[in-house]
Amino acid sequence: MIPSHWFRRIILIVFIMEVAGGILWVTGRLSTNPAAKPMTQALGSLIFLFGFYASAPLSARFLAPRPSRDAVLQERLARIVATVPDSRPVFLYDHADKEANTVGLLPSHSRIYVTTGLLASMSDEGMRGVIAHENAHVHERHIFATFTYACCFAVSSHLLDNNNFFFAAFLLFLGIRRYCEYRADAGAAQSVGREAMLTALRELAVLYPSKSWVRWFSFANAYPTLAMRMRAVETGRKALL
Repeated sequence: MIPSHWFRRIILIVFIMEVAGGILWVTGRLSTNPAAKPMTQALGSLIFLFGFYASAPLSARFLAPRPSRDAVLQERLARIVATVPDSRPVFLYDHADKEANTVGLLPSHSRIYVTTGLLASMSDEGMRGVIAHENAHVHERHIFATFTYACCFAVSSHLLDNNNFFFAAFLLFLGIRRYCEYRADAGAAQSVGREAMLTALRELAVLYPSKSWVRWFSFANAYPTLAMRMRAVETGRKALL
């Protein structure tokens, strides 16, 4: 979820929970045959997931309704985006958090959101790496890959009665998410140069310093650490766990 005012985030979360509850109630009412209940619930999960991912651009517009009015930052961002090959539209909005996010199930509907806090805290070279990284997510359809996996997991969890399945599915999820991050870094390095991507990761490491104990729990994180990502860009070797 992209950074926004806490009240807007609460409204969106409550709305999503209400929609999910409504779909669960409807599927429960439709499954009069106990034998058909798992399949009906799996269908309801697919409907919810499609709506959740497909409506992400609308959710993002609700969370960040207005672009930043800082003309200096807007002009600077436009210059940076112009140097990134085949970039998707980049939306700059006012927020103190230092983040960049991509929304959109398909590349043609994708949009990149950047906070003024991040843009003001990074160099032009570092922002080139960040935007190229987000664009790589779009061009390689990583959001669609995550959606596909979520659908497979939802259907399988309803049809399979096996506790070991959830553990295996969790490990696979970690692998997919980390693979996508490494692929986005590699794509960005190919698009704007390895040094630009490394500059972005180094500046992010300064903005978000890692605690010494984080490495002991990194295996349970869906994202590789910044140090792992820098090492992968420098050497080409990726560590999924």
